[in-house]
Amino acid sequence: MFEEHREGEVTFLRPPLPKVPTASMPVFYNPKSELNRDTTIIALEAFLLRSGKSDVRVCTPLAGTGVRAIRIAKEVSGIKKVVAGDANPTAIELIEKNRKLNDLTEKIEIHHSGANRLLTQYSSFHQRFDVIDIDPFGSPREFVTSAISALKPHGLLCLTATDMPVLVGIRHETCIKRYAAVPQKTEYAHELALRILLGWVVREAAAQDMGLKPLLSFSIDHYVRLYCEALEGDDNTWTAVSQLGYIGHCKICGFRSVLHGLTPSYSPCPHCQTDTMQQAGPLWVGRFAEKGFIEEVIHQADNHTIGTQKRTISLLEKLRDEVEGPPTYYNLHNLADRLNVPVPPFRIIIDELRETNEFCSRTHFSPHAIRTSATEERLTKLLLKLTKEV
Repeated sequence: MFEEHREGEVTFLRPPLPKVPTASMPVFYNPKSELNRDTTIIALEAFLLRSGKSDVRVCTPLAGTGVRAIRIAKEVSGIKKVVAGDANPTAIELIEKNRKLNDLTEKIEIHHSGANRLLTQYSSFHQRFDVIDIDPFGSPREFVTSAISALKPHGLLCLTATDMPVLVGIRHETCIKRYAAVPQKTEYAHELALRILLGWVVREAAAQDMGLKPLLSFSIDHYVRLYCEALEGDDNTWTAVSQLGYIGHCKICGFRSVLHGLTPSYSPCPHCQTDTMQQAGPLWVGRFAEKGFIEEVIHQADNHTIGTQKRTISLLEKLRDEVEGPPTYYNLHNLADRLNVPVPPFRIIIDELRETNEFCSRTHFSPHAIRTSATEERLTKLLLKLTKEV
């Protein structure tokens, strides 16, 4: 029924793979999430090295085949125990086989339990985890409150959301119901998706007097992935909440603005005077990663055996370069199409903007876009100028 496979430094059993992984599989496993699991290994290594933590306890309450738990136990330094849980009895049998296959019987503790029940079981102060990794099929919404209650102060919350049609605004009403935030279908919808998810998680943590600090976040393939440090106390909670707000977008001219605070402000577009700018939020309007931490993760990527090394490092390098830029990005192919001109080489555009002291970088969200402090009007003039010079 199961077949042997190798990923990272472990060998494990997995179910036969359909063309598209679905929740109806006997045990869910998605090979396309290998990059997700690879970044988990190197992000945990960087986090534990930075924090000086040892004898670390980790929980993967939606363990599936157990590959994530097994890789963490075997590949990350300083791990004392990994608690792996799943409500599926077939998954529990498979995790037990994979634990034995990798000689990790003492290091991995298995629970046949639903995720919330398992996390609640460890929510008393002296039982909480240093790291909790929530990797569901779809939305993480129903598990976050329990995860925060079971996470130690200065612990790491790792979170995946694969409900991208909801977060990018295709299923507009579902996003409002699920995340209490209004999405917008813009050219930077994937960034809005990340910011909506991060803003919602921060609000959930604040309700438990916990502040979250994003160390690493990205959107790739079919999912959004967050790594946030949990910080106790009113000051830390308010610091996190102060980074919530809205992003206004004019559908007519493309002007966008960042509005801090939880009260939306509706006003005409200052550029083209359209009556009402559309707003997305509430969402996270601060930096969605920390540059120094990304550099530490890149260093770990160079020193670990990961199957997606080249792609992972490319992703992290783009994140490092863009993370201190302003919210939202510009799709230059869309802009060039509207102007009916070819797209000049990105390197030339970036150099031109940097020469005038504008922030400018590529972005991991799209190969066709740049992140810049320049306005769309400035970009329009630059594309027309460069096209004439060619």
